[in-house]
Amino acid sequence: MDSINYLAEAVYFFQKFISCVNNDGPLKLSTQAFRELKINESIYKATMRILVVNNMIDFDGKCYVMTSEHSKNHKCILEDLDSKNQIKKYEALYTRTVDESGFFFDRISDLEYEIYSRCNFSVTYERGKEIAGYLDLTNKTILELGGNSGGLGAAFLSRYEDCSYFILDTRIPCEIGNEFKELYGTEVTFIEGNVFEMEVPSQNYDYILMMNLLHDFDDERCCEILKNCFKYCSPHTKFVIIEDILTNEYEPKEVILHGLRLSIECMGGKQRTIEEFKEMFSGINYTLEEVIRLNEIHTMLVICSWLPADTRV
Repeated sequence: MDSINYLAEAVYFFQKFISCVNNDGPLKLSTQAFRELKINESIYKATMRILVVNNMIDFDGKCYVMTSEHSKNHKCILEDLDSKNQIKKYEALYTRTVDESGFFFDRISDLEYEIYSRCNFSVTYERGKEIAGYLDLTNKTILELGGNSGGLGAAFLSRYEDCSYFILDTRIPCEIGNEFKELYGTEVTFIEGNVFEMEVPSQNYDYILMMNLLHDFDDERCCEILKNCFKYCSPHTKFVIIEDILTNEYEPKEVILHGLRLSIECMGGKQRTIEEFKEMFSGINYTLEEVIRLNEIHTMLVICSWLPADTRV
């Protein structure tokens, strides 16, 4: 999906928001308006971020403000959608925001999940070659959560042959991963399961790695994932979290554009700023040690845990 469609989604959602607000005079929406609108916070924030960075609305530090010029621009986009008979598509997307019946990967078919997993390998393999230079995995044991078909692990093992690499994911990506493992001869161990009921070999891992995983979930579920890791940590375990992290609430970067779809498809998933990550980590005894900007999209966070001895294996 290109940036124009992302912007059109945000404009449509915004119009749905303001249709629920009694407005006298210039339109202003507070940062907490989602509570009155009965809309998920992550969907509201993602919508407003997209509009702010595209100069479709202003933010004065407390409220979102819409000028007459903004209103004209919104109208042009909506009229264009109407002329192309696309309004029903956006209505269906908005309706999905209140549908809590399924997470993205639960709604797609097995064939779609297989195609996704096959494509994921080459993408994450190339990204892994870039990331490997930032970590010393010599003779280390790594557990990757949600590692899909293993592209990242294959890239790391091509550089650090003596490390042990485990991936926890669901059935289909593990099946595709084992197929690629035979094809490319990589020594990745795939474990079928899920991150909320973690059952992996009982040992302490040097690194627990997550790439593009936490943005699929709200804060509560992210903390649940991280707490599940406690029993597999030693005092020296480091967590490596690679995400499309926002370094500024309204940074004018392409990375911000897919945040709305992420929040819809993943039932509360969201992009986060570094400050939001810090706040989440501090509540469960995790400390942010290092921030490494990998490229225009991804940032790597290196996290240390401070855990009581009885939480470890």
